[in-house]
Amino acid sequence: MQQLAWALFGSLLFLSSAQATADDQLTLYTEHFPPYNFEDNGTIGDQIRGINADILTQACVIAKIKCDMQMYPWLRAMELAQKNPASGIFTISRTKSRVPLFQWVGPIASSKAYLYRLVSRPEIAASTLEQAKQYSIAVAHGDVYEEFLLSKGFEYGKNLIEFRSKSEPIPLFVQGKVDLVIGSDIVIPSWLASHQLPADTAVPVIELTTSGNNFLALNHAVPAELAIRLQQAIDQLKQNGKYQQIVDSYQSK
Repeated sequence: MQQLAWALFGSLLFLSSAQATADDQLTLYTEHFPPYNFEDNGTIGDQIRGINADILTQACVIAKIKCDMQMYPWLRAMELAQKNPASGIFTISRTKSRVPLFQWVGPIASSKAYLYRLVSRPEIAASTLEQAKQYSIAVAHGDVYEEFLLSKGFEYGKNLIEFRSKSEPIPLFVQGKVDLVIGSDIVIPSWLASHQLPADTAVPVIELTTSGNNFLALNHAVPAELAIRLQQAIDQLKQNGKYQQIVDSYQSK
């Protein structure tokens, strides 16, 4: 009788474990934002790669969570991450207005943001935000910096030009048709390299100190235990040096 009880107990443990494993699945939404996250067309199924995509892919493996990454325009990704109870979004800045919307895991890779001009256009003489209002600035619709610049008195049709993604304005920027773009020392070299241009083609002129570090943001319906496991996995990658190896691998390309 006792043996039968233990056998039944073991079966229940097995079923419980199997159910937990089946439930440990997340859909992680993201946008085209190289080199943090982008579709690698050279892989089967156009796999999503990038600094933060690779970090989170490894973190999901360590945390024993099946993570399906999907790419959408930013506002659609945000909508899906708040609607789908088993989902999250990256690469997202943790700002005061966004904090209540998600559970936050990270930080993941990020760097300071600046307004950049072409080095060949010294006539774009802006060293303050007020001076920058004289020039055209590319912003991604729904981006944290769109909200910031609008709050500082910038206007569409006057000094802001809307784009679907952060990197979309680069062709017009390098042609001199957009005066200033928002970027960092991680993303600008990548964007310019895609147009066969060196990193020093553009120079930072004004630092933007509006947002915090980048994170993975999870829907509030995601079990807190999964968020903890992912946080521990990211911390482990930082401690064992693999996190920095991923960052360095993209910066050396």
